[in-house]
Amino acid sequence: MFTLIRKHILCLIALAICAIIPLSAYAQVNLKQEKLLHVGDTVVHRIMPKPVSDSMYIATDYTEIHFELNKADLDISYMDNGLSMLRLDRVLDSIGIENISAIEIISQSSPEGSLERNTWLTEHRSKVIQNYLYRVYPEIKSKVSINKITESWENLAHYVALDPYLEEDTRNRILDIIESDEMSVATKKSKLKNSLGSNPQTGDVYSYLTKYYYPVIRNSGIYVLHTLEPEPEYQFEPIKPQVDEETPSVDSIVSEPVNIPAPETSRKRPLLAVKTNLLYDAFFTKNNGWTPIYNVEAELYPTENGRWTWLLEYEFPWYSNDDKYFYLQMLNLQIEARRYFKKDSHHTGHYLSAYVGTNEFDFCFDQEKGHGYQGEGGGFGLGYGYVLPLGKRPDTRWKLELFIKAGIYIAKYDPYNAGDPFYGKYYYDYQDYSKVFIRRNWRFQWLFYPTGAGVTLSYDLINIKAKNKQNNKPTIKP
Repeated sequence: MFTLIRKHILCLIALAICAIIPLSAYAQVNLKQEKLLHVGDTVVHRIMPKPVSDSMYIATDYTEIHFELNKADLDISYMDNGLSMLRLDRVLDSIGIENISAIEIISQSSPEGSLERNTWLTEHRSKVIQNYLYRVYPEIKSKVSINKITESWENLAHYVALDPYLEEDTRNRILDIIESDEMSVATKKSKLKNSLGSNPQTGDVYSYLTKYYYPVIRNSGIYVLHTLEPEPEYQFEPIKPQVDEETPSVDSIVSEPVNIPAPETSRKRPLLAVKTNLLYDAFFTKNNGWTPIYNVEAELYPTENGRWTWLLEYEFPWYSNDDKYFYLQMLNLQIEARRYFKKDSHHTGHYLSAYVGTNEFDFCFDQEKGHGYQGEGGGFGLGYGYVLPLGKRPDTRWKLELFIKAGIYIAKYDPYNAGDPFYGKYYYDYQDYSKVFIRRNWRFQWLFYPTGAGVTLSYDLINIKAKNKQNNKPTIKP
C-alpha cells in the first residue's frame, strides 16, 4: 500500500515540476556546445560511440552520463550529469514515447583495475541507467537495449591522437601500447602506468591521462532513436555521431582559449525550504491518543550550489486536559548550521550540522495523581543527516530527510502535583515554609546523549531568479 501511494506521489510531483520548469530552460541546446565537456580545468570534445541501429532512423539524440572511479551509482552532482539528466527528460517528453523506436545504452569504463571489475562496473552502470528509464518511463521497457564496450581503449586512443600537448614520441608510444595485439590487457595497463615518464607541458603522462581523459571515457551513452523530427522550438539538428576511420584532425580538440557561456535563459533557484518532522506529527500518547507535536522548520539556502545552509526549528505543542491531568506543553526553538558533503548537490545527500537551542516545558502524564514537571532548558550539539530528492529531476522541490542529533541539554525545573489538593493549577511538592520556596531548584543534565531524531518532509517554498554563470576561464589544456 505504501509503495503504491509513494508511486502516485512521485508521479504527481514529477508532473508538477514539468509544469513549473519552462521548456526552454534546458531544451534549447547548442549542439556544438553539447559536444564539449568540462574535465578538470579544461574543455574537450566528446568522442561518442556509434549506435548499432543508427542507419535505420532519421533522427538520433545522444546523452552521456559519467561515473566516478570504481562506482556504478547515478550521481547527478558529478561533472555535468545533472544537466544531462534534465535534458534527457526534456528530449523524451518532446519526442513522445510513442514516437521512439529504440533506446540504446552503451556503457564503458576507463582502463584501470582488473578487467573483471571493469566488466562488472560496465554492466551495472548500464543497469542503473536502464532502471532509471524503466522507473520514470515504464512504457518503454520493450524499446531499451544494452550494448557494452567494457574498457574504452578505442576512445582513449582517439583522445591521445588528438592531443597537441603530448610530445610526438610519447603519443606514439601510448598508441603503440593501446593498439598492440601482442600485449595482454594487464600488460598494457602496467606499461601505461610505469613506462611513459613525463612531458614538459603535461608533467607525469599517466597522471595526465587519468586526470583529463579517464573521467571522460568512464560513461554510459544513451541513444534515443526515433522517426519524428524534433519540434522547431527546440532547434535541434539530427545528431549522427560517428568515429572517423581516417586519422583525426587536431582541430577536434579545443587547443585555444575558449569561453562557453551558459544558455541565456530565465531560471529560478530555491532560497527557502519549509519542513515538518513526520515523527513528531505522528506522536501518540496512551491517555490522550494522537497528539501531534506541532512543528515547523525553515532552511535557508544562501547560495545556489554551496555546501552551507541555515535552519530554524520550532516546536509548539500545547495540550491541556485537566480532567485527565494531562499536560503536554512545550515551546522549543533551535538554530542550526549545516554543511553538505558535496558541492553542487542541490542540497541533497549527506550533511553534518551544529545546533544551539532553548525551550520551556510543562509535562504531566500521570492520570491518577497528576504528578508532572515544569521548567526551562537549553543545549547544543551536533547532527548527521541524509537528504533524498523525491522526484526524477535533480531540481525537484520535494525532499525527504533522515537525521539524528546528539549533544548536551541542561534544564532547571520543579516537580508539581496537579491532583488533590488542587491550588489553582499547580501544587508544588514542597513541605517547608512557603516564603523560602525557591523556584526551579531542581536540575536535569543530559550530557553527550541523543537529543533528537526525525524523518522530515521538505518543500522548496521560495524560489528567486538565478544568475546564469558565465564560464570565462580560458582553456589552457586539451
